[in-house]
Amino acid sequence: MMRNVRVVLKSFSSLSRKFSTTQTSNSRVCVIGACGNVGQALSLLLKRDDRVTVLSLYDVKKAIGMALDMSHIDTNSEVFGYEKIEMLPKALYCADVVVIVAGQPRKQGSSEDELLKQNGPLIVEIMPHIAEICPKALIAIVTSPTNAIVPLAAEVLKKKDAFDPNRLFGVTTHNVVRARTFISDELQVDASMVKVPVIGGNSPCTILPVLTHTKPKFKIEDEDDAIPLIRKLRAAEDNVTKVKGDQGATLVIAHSVAKFTHALLMGLAGLGDPVECAYVESAVTDCSFFATPLKLGKQGIEKNLGIPSLAKFEAELLDDLIPELKQSIKKGIDFAKKK
Repeated sequence: MMRNVRVVLKSFSSLSRKFSTTQTSNSRVCVIGACGNVGQALSLLLKRDDRVTVLSLYDVKKAIGMALDMSHIDTNSEVFGYEKIEMLPKALYCADVVVIVAGQPRKQGSSEDELLKQNGPLIVEIMPHIAEICPKALIAIVTSPTNAIVPLAAEVLKKKDAFDPNRLFGVTTHNVVRARTFISDELQVDASMVKVPVIGGNSPCTILPVLTHTKPKFKIEDEDDAIPLIRKLRAAEDNVTKVKGDQGATLVIAHSVAKFTHALLMGLAGLGDPVECAYVESAVTDCSFFATPLKLGKQGIEKNLGIPSLAKFEAELLDDLIPELKQSIKKGIDFAKKK
């Protein structure tokens, strides 16, 4: 009755036969939180990605209906819908990439502590399933607050002896996408031609675009030339939320996560030498987690490209954000240890 949608009563063995990961052409992506505002737009974009051959949509409800709807789209990937926590293992089976967009979005005025209290338990519940079912999958976390949630997820994986720092990512691509857009407006050039590293974290005060390394070159005489653009980038999320309401900036995030997922898949396939910024465990600063440009490959992170050389004002901004980022990381780790 459902074309391409497999109501999840099939055995693991039948799924294994059809979607064996020994077939190099297969790229199986699981979206957790697929029926949310970001999840729906993201899933649609992934359905159109020619690197995705199997798309598993998981949410507590409505995922099977969403998968049926999406299965009518005339692209080659197959779609499967899974609902309720007991079906999460089947959704994760043989996943190459797991994208987590579940949880409450950051709202105007909401604190990091409030978001961690709301979304932390979801990550604590989800990560053990990933550790058991697809421990080699690349994990891309979008759930807020990223600065704390990613360290939390790492701690849960460590408890299961399944943590690989090269395979866990906090997605910050939307900060790069916005920076490219804002810079292209200033330079009056095609945004697709702009390159700019965005380092730090994912909360407003920890986002740091390295404008002195923009290509094409963004003319900066001194700090006064850079600060307005940095402030614009840091305020972008709140500005959208003010206009749209609590739904927030769903579309730019969905676009950016789809872009990052595609880069992960290209890396896994050994194609194109993709480089993307993401928030990962690293030793490039005193913070145990930090966003930097990463070269992606078959094992996830092939090389952390680190922090580019900074102008004096950029180095000062970096020093300013470190204490807040350290505090967020500690909150995430402490949350995991209490569970």
